[in-house]
Amino acid sequence: MDKNQISIFKLFLAADIGIFRFNNLLEVFKEPENILKASKTELMSIEGIGVKTAESIVNAAHSDDYEREIELAAKNGIDIFLFNDEKYPKPLRDFDDKPIAVYIKGSLLDSDENSISIVGTRKMSAYGKRAAREFSSFFAQNSITVISGLARGIDAQSHQSALEKGGRSIAVLGNGILIDYPPENAALKREISQNGAIISEFPLLRQPDKTTFPRRNRIIAALSKAVLVIEAAKRSGALITARYAAQYGKDVFALPQNIYSPYGEGANFLIQNGAEIALSPGNLLERLSLLSGIKIIKDEEAGNLKLEKDEREILKIIRDCERGIHIDLIADKTGSEISQISDIVLSLELKGFIESLPGQFYTALK
Repeated sequence: MDKNQISIFKLFLAADIGIFRFNNLLEVFKEPENILKASKTELMSIEGIGVKTAESIVNAAHSDDYEREIELAAKNGIDIFLFNDEKYPKPLRDFDDKPIAVYIKGSLLDSDENSISIVGTRKMSAYGKRAAREFSSFFAQNSITVISGLARGIDAQSHQSALEKGGRSIAVLGNGILIDYPPENAALKREISQNGAIISEFPLLRQPDKTTFPRRNRIIAALSKAVLVIEAAKRSGALITARYAAQYGKDVFALPQNIYSPYGEGANFLIQNGAEIALSPGNLLERLSLLSGIKIIKDEEAGNLKLEKDEREILKIIRDCERGIHIDLIADKTGSEISQISDIVLSLELKGFIESLPGQFYTALK
């Protein structure tokens, strides 16, 4: 870092210095170095700068914490990019509330701009787990990077499924990169750093708290082309991510849920208020005009998307009925229970082979 960047990094490490406060200070003092030379009284004359923030800036000016932070990052193979750095992530550059600095372990590729964020509850149902697995697997097989927050539940399942299919994944943390949170996802975090990137705007040893996760969620929304909410309560971090995505002009999708499930309220609320319904991963990609040039893998013959024997059997039955077929008739033809057929057609729908029509009719997608 040059002298100017060191001054910016010192200010970043000072408590409560975000991009808005930084810009307010810069407007008055003109150079980052001048901000660090200012007195406590001078700093407090600036809008948004209170006693605590002014004291933290004065202390940062005489601290060598930034040196230890840089050394610790280098020791652990972590890059630090400031907002005015050429290597600062492109998708974040144009946002007014972008982080002053980001820490990255792993690598960001140009292809990661074709990405979708998948978010949801930590207490996922079997339905949510299956959807997260199948959507993220399908995206990975179609060269779409899967972004999430490394939390328990939907987040972890989405990261894991993308990696299992040989895809890339990006995890945005609500804590410093050297803090393993939640601890059970430590191995997954390492795997993501080797097949994508771990990103945080927090100093390396910052512990998570109730203020860090909403800040993380805005980065999840900003990095991706669209946000998919799989399963979430009405008051949840997933809905905060969706709100940021809408604010940033990104597409928001939600998986329809059981109206009696407390973890379905959030997704259904989003749909009720204008989010697009996610009926299948293939359909979702086709509806994203920015991703329209990507080849959608639909056929099991492509070899990348394997179907079980019973899925192939039911897919053939549906394909043979050009105008659609009712679930009762599928059950009659296979001799299977309706509940079993329901699970299989849901799987086929999530994989992008069929679509549901009103009245429990199904038709094959071409």
